[in-house]
Amino acid sequence: MLVLLELASGFIFIETECENRTYETWMRQVQQWWDNSQWHCHYLVSDGARALVKLAVSGIGCVSVADLFHALRALGCPIGRALSSQYATLQKQHNTLQKELSKRSDVSPPPQSLQSLIESNAVAQQRLQQDQQTYHEMLEQISQIIHPFTLDNQQWQTGNALLTHLAPPLQNLWDLAQSYGGQKAQKAIDTFEEHITSWAQGIDAWRQWVTLTLQTQTPDPAIRDWVLMALLPWVYWTQQADKTRQPALKHRYQQAASSTFDRLLEQSITLQLDANELECWVLWCRDFCAKYQRTSSAVEGRNGYLSKLHHASRGFSEQSLKGLTIIHNFDLKRPDGTTAAQRLFGHPFPDVFEWILEHIGDLPMPRRSSKTQQPNPSYANTFAA
Repeated sequence: MLVLLELASGFIFIETECENRTYETWMRQVQQWWDNSQWHCHYLVSDGARALVKLAVSGIGCVSVADLFHALRALGCPIGRALSSQYATLQKQHNTLQKELSKRSDVSPPPQSLQSLIESNAVAQQRLQQDQQTYHEMLEQISQIIHPFTLDNQQWQTGNALLTHLAPPLQNLWDLAQSYGGQKAQKAIDTFEEHITSWAQGIDAWRQWVTLTLQTQTPDPAIRDWVLMALLPWVYWTQQADKTRQPALKHRYQQAASSTFDRLLEQSITLQLDANELECWVLWCRDFCAKYQRTSSAVEGRNGYLSKLHHASRGFSEQSLKGLTIIHNFDLKRPDGTTAAQRLFGHPFPDVFEWILEHIGDLPMPRRSSKTQQPNPSYANTFAA
């Protein structure tokens, strides 16, 4: 199932069933509407499949950004599995030693060798727990670093700064890989490092998009600087704090939002603008902050939903798939009451059900049997009476 979705609005451009997912197949689907449209793609987020990377760079002509969720999962799996396996082994040894200790204590004092094994097992478990904590902290740091703004000073993230900030946690993971995961873990780290350039390019593409659009919104350079350096970071971290569910991460994003808000209030332009103009700029920033995407989880969710329907109803026709796409784009609503089409195009659309009622026309009459139905005499007498 090929799905091409605008991540910010959730609008589906392509949703079709094909025999394969090669670059040529993707391009045949894209060219049906892309070449004659006015759309411009700034970057395409994908799981890094070669066909999708080529689709972005050669087909659509934009930046290809690696999906951060898939990349973090691939980065952490080898080390995480090794840590879990070793912890299970140590826990099993601990239970065995404790049983042996309980047997020996009832008869005679336990031998020194058994006590030494118990102590060494406890030391190994403590060291492993520390390594597990380091492992989780490094993955959290990497996720917090890959943003268009830095968490420490809330400044714009550059490509060189991204490399510098990611170096320490990746080095710590490399050190862990010497004991957990081996070559598989080291290869996962090398693969992850290859994706860093794409994330930096994605941030640069988003910043260029914001800057060019901002120039069409106002000719005042002071307001443009105020939006880029003060208002946009505050709106971005506020949205990130609202989206995340993890308490520690939410608290970290809230701290960043609070710091950027304090800096926003220090700007003279913030106090000079009237309430209506200030609200317009906040809404503009919210729209653009939603356009920055690091993962294609919305596409994964859509594929999962279609897969469940496919198996439940044992397949669906091309017509039913088109119907599902229309329902998704023009009927399903988010909590704010907007549809995907409304969020993408910026204006409401007629209600799908009401539109169908207006255009469906008269329904055909049911088929009539070739045999004329004779009325039941008893019913006829009853009606006559």
